Amino acid sequence: MTGPLRDLSSHRLPELFKKQRCFSGILITLFLCRRYFTILLGASGHSQRLPLMTSSAPIAVHASEPKPGVVVLNNIDRGVNEAWAAARKLHAEIFPAALPRRVLIKPNLCDIVAWETGVTTDPAWLRALAPELRALRPDVRISVVESDAISAYKTYRSCDETFERLGFSAIAEELGIELINLSKSETFDISLPSIPYPVRIPQIFLEEFFFISIANMKVHPYEHITGILKNSLGLLPQADISYLHPYLPMVISALHRLSPPDLSIIDARVGLEGKGPIIGDPVPMNTVLFSNDGFAADIMACQLMMISPTDVPHLRTAAYDLGRSFDSVSVFGDVHPRKFAFDPDGAHTQILVKFANRRLHRASELFTNRWVDRLLRFRREPLTFLSGAIPKLARRVYGK
Repeated sequence: MTGPLRDLSSHRLPELFKKQRCFSGILITLFLCRRYFTILLGASGHSQRLPLMTSSAPIAVHASEPKPGVVVLNNIDRGVNEAWAAARKLHAEIFPAALPRRVLIKPNLCDIVAWETGVTTDPAWLRALAPELRALRPDVRISVVESDAISAYKTYRSCDETFERLGFSAIAEELGIELINLSKSETFDISLPSIPYPVRIPQIFLEEFFFISIANMKVHPYEHITGILKNSLGLLPQADISYLHPYLPMVISALHRLSPPDLSIIDARVGLEGKGPIIGDPVPMNTVLFSNDGFAADIMACQLMMISPTDVPHLRTAAYDLGRSFDSVSVFGDVHPRKFAFDPDGAHTQILVKFANRRLHRASELFTNRWVDRLLRFRREPLTFLSGAIPKLARRVYGK
């Protein structure tokens, strides 16, 4: 993957394998060792993803390293087909000079609503990016990745249905792009510091690839904003990740360090203020951000929204974990900020109601299914059913 190599002297293999299968642990260890020595021997022209650090100490930042660049394009109201070329004219260094065999694109498909609402990614980005990527490498394999989800205000959302209904399937078939539902992919579990649950990761992220993250610019009731870093939550294959909500800053920071985007795009042509990240008020901004650094892209998004990065929990955590400051960004282009309204209380109340309703629905469904199953078993074999049910009932009543 392109981009400057990081200093590996302060990194060590993480304790990823506390609760996962032995085979997966051996596989990942061999993979990381191969990546490590490949970089040291200079055998690859692409920088490699680094293992997570279990230490809470920040990573040292060398004074000689250049500041990450963010290109700000304004007046982008006629589509995105020319955005890559326009951004390259402002700062070509943030774009790759070469590509590995595979490119992964992660859009923001958190619900089945049109991109004009400011909620989801415009599928037209596939038309804009595919020619540019194939100009760099004609045989490149382009894949769009996303997972199933429980949307913030509704119920289960199938990634395959989302691809189909939002127009990604038709464009992908036309352009020869692969669509991958990460919820159906092979996975392995890792342990993260300070998080009591194992975190499941798709095995596709053990491969070498160029990673493009396309996010929207929205407010969020828990994290204040959602941008590039929070877009990485869609890499988790589970549909329901509500059990990780108390640990969102740590999970988001860990996912970013595990697989940082090589190219970050924030489509702020339409932002979202108010309740967010789904039910909110669209804000026409006609702006697109390009960066070779996801953390820097999110800082610039905060500036555009007139929200302090220090008010964003996962950015504070990532800044500490990465040893970064909020002013270490070089900006190319004009910045036209607009104050985004923020209504976390209203959004949070609706989210709580949604989860309560989903728990009630699930409990009633399980209750109904359980008794229907018992009735059918009793009708088929009444004596066998009673011979097993009566002892169970007695143990519950008498505790024996």
